[in-house]
Amino acid sequence: MGRGNECVHGDCEGLYYVDYDNFESYIYDFETDTETEERDYDLEREQIEESISKFKSDFMKKFKSFYKTDKWIGDDQILLGNNLFYIAVCDNQWSLCFKLLQKDDGINNFENLQSKHYRTYLNGMRDALFNQFATLGIYGCAWTSGRIERPKDFFKEEVINCV
Repeated sequence: MGRGNECVHGDCEGLYYVDYDNFESYIYDFETDTETEERDYDLEREQIEESISKFKSDFMKKFKSFYKTDKWIGDDQILLGNNLFYIAVCDNQWSLCFKLLQKDDGINNFENLQSKHYRTYLNGMRDALFNQFATLGIYGCAWTSGRIERPKDFFKEEVINCV
């Protein structure tokens, strides 16, 4: 299936992929002064955990209604939630998949509120990931995925002139 084998199903759901290439760490041989073919999977796992933690922190700074949670729904680890959505992460074979998932408690009809806020939260996820990664994967359709790149002026700070 490839990089886009995780998907979402709700009208107000979306996702981004972060390639595992971003976390590859190889063991350096100081005796021969060369990088070996052997990967350091413990360091890679640590980098992934730090990245997820930074994502949560960056996202929650912007969206105060989200709280941390640590539960699982199927293969998705739910990282954050508010009254309308969950944000989850899962293994996508070639990448980490960050998902915005609609909540449905079976009682309340959240669809209008979800449709109002979904694009804002999805863009917030993108920006929180762009704080760490220059390129993100996006879902295309059943067998395809695409790429988006961080804008060149993403980190441009606004300068305020005081007289």
